[in-house]
Amino acid sequence: MTSNQTTQSPPAGLRLRKGFALEVVLLMLVMFSIIVLAGLSAVTTIARTSNADYRGARASYAAEGGADDIMSQLDAAMQDGIINGEDIASITKPEITGFRMTQSTSTTGVPVSRTITAGPFAGLYSLNQPIDITVSARDTSGNKATAVLSVNAQTIPLFQFGVFYEDDLEILPGAPMTFAGWVHTNGNLFLSSASATFQSNLTTPDSVFWNRKDANNRLAGVRINNAAGTGVLLDFDSRSLSEPAFKTRSEVRFNGRLMSKAQGVRPLKLPLPANVPAVTLVQPRSVGDSPMVQDVKMAWKSDWYITVNAAVFDIVDTNTMKAQLCTNFMVQERTGGLQVPDAAACAKIFKPRRNAFYEGREDLRPDLLDIHMDSLRIWSDASKAARSPRIIYVNFTNLGGNTNKDYVAVRLRQGAQLPKPGISADTGGLSMVTERPMYVLGDYNTIVWRPAAIMGDAITFLSNPPNPAMAQTPGSLATRCSAQAGWCDTLQTNYAKRTARPTNVRAALLVGHSPTPCDYVRAGCGAPPYGGGLENLPRFLEGWGGVTFTYTGSLVSLYQSRFAFGLWGNSTNPNSPGAPGGGYYDAPTRAWSFDVNFRFPERLPPGTPSVGTVLQTAFRPLY
Repeated sequence: MTSNQTTQSPPAGLRLRKGFALEVVLLMLVMFSIIVLAGLSAVTTIARTSNADYRGARASYAAEGGADDIMSQLDAAMQDGIINGEDIASITKPEITGFRMTQSTSTTGVPVSRTITAGPFAGLYSLNQPIDITVSARDTSGNKATAVLSVNAQTIPLFQFGVFYEDDLEILPGAPMTFAGWVHTNGNLFLSSASATFQSNLTTPDSVFWNRKDANNRLAGVRINNAAGTGVLLDFDSRSLSEPAFKTRSEVRFNGRLMSKAQGVRPLKLPLPANVPAVTLVQPRSVGDSPMVQDVKMAWKSDWYITVNAAVFDIVDTNTMKAQLCTNFMVQERTGGLQVPDAAACAKIFKPRRNAFYEGREDLRPDLLDIHMDSLRIWSDASKAARSPRIIYVNFTNLGGNTNKDYVAVRLRQGAQLPKPGISADTGGLSMVTERPMYVLGDYNTIVWRPAAIMGDAITFLSNPPNPAMAQTPGSLATRCSAQAGWCDTLQTNYAKRTARPTNVRAALLVGHSPTPCDYVRAGCGAPPYGGGLENLPRFLEGWGGVTFTYTGSLVSLYQSRFAFGLWGNSTNPNSPGAPGGGYYDAPTRAWSFDVNFRFPERLPPGTPSVGTVLQTAFRPLY
């Protein structure tokens, strides 16, 4: 059969175009490629941005690290207590691998004296030198960053502190003790007492230990005044609490007036060139002293330099010894054309005394250069513009060889009133310095206050004698050297303790100390001998029990005693006639306080050393 079917065509609008599927696939491939390329571009951009950020961050860190390096160099320059133009010029640019470093360090304005308002030493005054540090770092790809630091170099006079120690400081008084004044040590601080009250701040860049250093023994009588002036018991330390907890506990109990490394306290640099020991401050002049050493030695600062040939103590006859001291055994040098006393006046001021008395702590008899401060004052005040001293340094030569000059020391006596200043408008003042041990007999600087300091190897206070003349021979005891109380050379012949008389001293002290050699908790330390602590920095030789020793000044110890090294509590001669069972002295009632006059720069003792620190005050990055 023949089919008559016919094929119908779709409407024109619905006709399929050949190759349409291929076009769609190609279009989709193009779109997909665009998306992939866009993604790759974004990834590349992000990678490039991240890499730039990374390189920029590295440059920024390098600049900040360089600024820290400059800070370290400035900190080292503060070894001598100050920052000067020579220190700034000696700053070297930091070296960091992969970066080209540049630096610019300069002082801003002139040093200004003002009260410190922030930080651990707020409340003290300092000489402040603002310094700007700019450090830039550029890598090999050209990425650059700059850090700008503003710092403050603070120079703080040492005698602003009630107590300042370079080494560990132990305060463990047996007799009641109240101390008014800032206490600072660059070492650890050990506190323990049945009755000790601190009325001001205590600071250390290290740790605070509520315990003895020589033994595991703590007494629960240490009080620290809070901001309201109320004494609050110490009940924690750096061993019992973590640093954050220590900081919090100090704030709660003392309003933050006990500060350690937990509060970011920094050590205060001593006024010394690098690698020069602290004892250099009180050592005599030497022809080999560099200009920097001369700047810090009290011997070079002195306007009256005295050299005593210790061979004078070998003269057998006492009267001949005294007569020949000034003419044959003493050389005096004064600066600025100032006068020295003639032979007659000199003989009244300076008198040698061989084996003067028995010294219980050292177990020997010292050979003394007695300086009669009343005679010095009378001579100086007669023509004060031409004679008034500010710093007197006493040096000894030809020491040792026999018991006539085996323990040479200086003794200041009759010093209740010091010389007037050379200029009436000046507050004046007098600093007495030697590298040897020092003794002070009776009241000192109590009638008319002057800025005063005593510096030496060690300091021992002898109470007011029964009579200012004090007997030189035992034949006049009834009228001049009472057997009842007060210091007397001729009656101090053994361990027997004479009863002390109340004595008052107003002077800053810079002397050596006897340390406890190690902390008992350290392996191998064992049971070390107690060095005596702060309470025995001023030494005593009499029966002071129940008698008050009043001290107003500043107690500074930067080094260990080199000549007066007898142990605290020495009992090396227990069979000596009259040796007491309780040792060579009884502790006084200590009425000690900081001299508030030292808060004013113009009232500091002549030659007051300074300490310094560098503090960051601002930071800003530049890109």
